[in-house]
Amino acid sequence: MEMKHHVCRQCGVRLTSDEKAIYMKMVSRSAVDFLCLDCLSEKLGCSRGALQERIQYYRESGNCVLFR
Repeated sequence: MEMKHHVCRQCGVRLTSDEKAIYMKMVSRSAVDFLCLDCLSEKLGCSRGALQERIQYYRESGNCVLFR
């Protein structure tokens, strides 16, 4: 069985699990399509680095099941 890989709905780049998780955390838990970090940062009006810092924060905190 072939595993389905998600791609950014805007630019088509293949997504990582962290990109999907941060999208779900910041936009919608019920999302079925996602944006990559670059497109999400543009949509949210922040830098890619800010999103990467937020991912690291959630991963290190251990409190969010999306980043385990």
